[in-house]
This record gives sequence, structure tokens and C-alpha cells, in this order.
Amino acid sequence: MGVHTSGYNTLVKTAVFLLLIPAVWAQPLRVYSEFARIDAAGKVTAPAEPREILSPAVVRNGFTSFQVVVDVPRGTPYQLYVAQNPENAVRVTLYRESGEKLEPVEQPVSGTTAQVFWMDLWTAADAPVQRIKVEPQLHVNNDWVIYPMEGRVTEAAVPEAKESLGTMRSLVCGETETIPADDNSTTRFHFRNAQQDRALAAGASKADLQKLLGGCDAAARADPEWYLRIRDYLFRLR
Repeated sequence: MGVHTSGYNTLVKTAVFLLLIPAVWAQPLRVYSEFARIDAAGKVTAPAEPREILSPAVVRNGFTSFQVVVDVPRGTPYQLYVAQNPENAVRVTLYRESGEKLEPVEQPVSGTTAQVFWMDLWTAADAPVQRIKVEPQLHVNNDWVIYPMEGRVTEAAVPEAKESLGTMRSLVCGETETIPADDNSTTRFHFRNAQQDRALAAGASKADLQKLLGGCDAAARADPEWYLRIRDYLFRLR
């Protein structure tokens, strides 16, 4: 028995529609934590379900870092900005990621293919404890795509440190750590932020930190964002 033409056409149209859904709904602008692993094409490789970045805590007298993904087809011109409200609530610095390397770029950033950017937010020690808008904005195809991000400036402020304190493992486990040599690398920036956490931890319970760390002999986690639970704890300190 043959298939009716009208029914067949309906099936074809439905199949085409379903195939097009990912392309139609693909988001050309996304924000992730500094720990999400993202490939050169702008796709997250780990964790399977990255943390949603919509209202992140932003620490005073320190850096808070994120990754901004512009996901456009090759050959598509775009410009990337980061808007703030209030103006100059934080100091924003953007870097273009290339593997481990970070190349500082000026706003607006232009490009024609998918790209991952590192976004550093420096918040002054005397910044008001308030909510602020820090919104990456993408101008592409004669339209604007805005990522709605409302930062929460914390009461916690990174203490001034006269020397390198190492990271959390040096505090909890007594390990000696080597400072990464390359100043313009994601590894060095992760280490810088971890040193801030170590300074904040001066006012924390060591027992709580040990529990959050999972023990000094804990196996490496598959989820690269596991450390965010420690940072959440530290940013709530007063």
C-alpha cells in the first residue's frame, strides 16, 4: 500500500522542522564559569551540565572571572561589548582565548567566527554592596543579543597579602605549590584567583574547608566546576 502524497509531505516538513530547531534556537552568546572546559568551537566539553551564570557573586578587592562564548558560523561578522549599570561598577578586561593563551583585547571586539573570551571583573574594595548589571552584548546580523547578567557585589573583600599565600590545598593540606610562569595563561589566572580564595580563607573554619575540599587524598573530579562550592562558601564570609 502506497503512502498518500499529502501525508508524506507533512512528514518531510516535520522532519525538516525538527532538524532546524537546534540551528534556530542556538544561542550565539553564552557565559560560563572560569572552570568550564570549552573547545575552540565554543562547545562545552565538561561538565555535562555547567552552572548557569545569571546572578553570580562578585568579590570586592579582587577579580571574578568568567568565560564568554560567541558562537556564530564562520564568516559571520560581529562586535562584542560589555555594558554596565551603574557605569564603571567594576573594571572589565577581556581576553581572547587560544588554548591556554590569553590575548588582551579592547572593546568593542570584532570577529568573524566562534570565539571564547575570558572576562575579568575587578571590583574595588570600597565598592557598594549591591546588585549590578554586567551584560555581554553581541551585535550580529544587524541585531543585538544580550546576555542578562546581574552581579551581586559581596560584603566579602579579599584581604591585602604581602606575599604569595598559595592556594586552598596549601592551607588545608600543607602542600607546596609552584606559581605558573606564564603571566598570560588561563593557568596563571586560575592560580591568581585561587590565591584570592586562600586570602579570604583566613577567616574561615579549617574544618569546613577540609570538608568542602573532600580531603587531601581525594581523587581528581570529573566535574571541573566542583571547586565553585568552595568559592560560594568563601564569598559568603563577612
